[in-house]
Amino acid sequence: MTELSAGIERIFWAHKDDMQRCVATVEAAVAAIAAGGLDEDLRARAEADAHKLAGSLGTFGLLRGSDLARVLLHSLTAGSAVAVAEAAALADCVGALRAELDAECARLEILLEAPPRRDLRGELFENGLPRTQAPVASGRILVVDDDPAVRDVLVGMLCEAGYDARGVGSAREARYALEHETVSLLLSDVSMPGETGLDLIRFALCEHPETATLLISALDDPGIAQVAMDFGAYGYLSKPVRRSAVLIGVMSALRRRDVEEREQTTRLHLEDHLRLRTSALTEALERLEGGAAQGRVLQAEALHRWAQSAEYRDPGIGRHLKRVAHYCAALGEKFGLHGESLELACVLHDVGKVAIPDAIMLKAGPLTAEERLAVQAHATVGHEMLCDSSSGLLDLAALIAKTHHEKFDGSGYPCGLLGTEIPLEGRITAVADVFDALTSDRVYRTAWSLETTVAWMTHERGRHFDPEVLDAFLSSLDEIRSVQSLMSH
Repeated sequence: MTELSAGIERIFWAHKDDMQRCVATVEAAVAAIAAGGLDEDLRARAEADAHKLAGSLGTFGLLRGSDLARVLLHSLTAGSAVAVAEAAALADCVGALRAELDAECARLEILLEAPPRRDLRGELFENGLPRTQAPVASGRILVVDDDPAVRDVLVGMLCEAGYDARGVGSAREARYALEHETVSLLLSDVSMPGETGLDLIRFALCEHPETATLLISALDDPGIAQVAMDFGAYGYLSKPVRRSAVLIGVMSALRRRDVEEREQTTRLHLEDHLRLRTSALTEALERLEGGAAQGRVLQAEALHRWAQSAEYRDPGIGRHLKRVAHYCAALGEKFGLHGESLELACVLHDVGKVAIPDAIMLKAGPLTAEERLAVQAHATVGHEMLCDSSSGLLDLAALIAKTHHEKFDGSGYPCGLLGTEIPLEGRITAVADVFDALTSDRVYRTAWSLETTVAWMTHERGRHFDPEVLDAFLSSLDEIRSVQSLMSH
């Protein structure tokens, strides 16, 4: 037997009667096999006790006894397939197991009746740490094993090492403890009646993720170990377990748990910090956007006031500017442009006309060639008035002022641009401006009818107007007419 401590030896002594009972059950089963009459009930009880002996004896350091119990367990698992001819070999095996257990009991009987001895080996942990430097757990370690002997040994090892540990005998008891106690580590056997250790750690990982999990099994099965690790277990120990292996496994699991808790705390702190910074940034942006919105309102008000002031020079021109701006906004959105910006910029498309003398602007008769050139100059003048601004809106207005009299076939002014050389905003304004001009009264003529206007503009499709823009405008004629009617009064 591995010399662990007097406390562990006393645990063995306390459970010797139960282990001897298990050996007796296995002996009875082997005798029944020899007689050719092993019933199912005895086989099941003997199988359970052989499994228990394999784990218990290995945990107490009786490795040969654990191996003998495994051999018997394998034969009993075969059930009716066990031949009578094997009974003699099984009898030898169980006899050797009985001798192993009796010898250890005899040794301990003498040892425990002798005066207390100083346990030099127990002065140091197997990991080299002096007893005064025992690790301190932040919570309880819960040992789950249906074998009382194994459970008591594991709890004894952990308590001796300075941990707060206690044991329970089933997954049901473990669930209750998890709900009502602070458990830092769940140390569970795999094979238990009812709910298995794998089921238990899966529950713990879902419902109590702050608890580390460690599995122990008498089955040295890499498949079970892989499943446990896939579930999220922090480690896997095989029986028989050594004190050093248990302490190292527990220490590693708790250390990993502490690291993960610190990382979680740090992550939550960073998330809170980021949330606060984001909230402050959002508030700042809202203030900026509020200021920008107010600026846009003031800008729009100034532009519309300018359009209204044009009425004092040329009655009706202010309403013309606003109608054209609304037409352009509606048409521009069909081509993916920003309607509000286009509407405000279009209000200034004729701003260059301030340079045209009243005698020409208000002339009722035909214009001379020189007078026509003076009128056409308003496109260039308007561009020069608005360009090189720090405002994107005024830059757009300058572009529209310069290009809204260009024609799709290249015969327009002031630059004679051809087709798509003319900016889209200019092509849109050209359609809207001509439509409103033709359907409105001017000093030199009366308004055209809608039918005459549409017929003439259709005739100019591909010549004066961009075909695609004109088609989009005509398809929205009902909407255009509603705006025209509303803004003509």
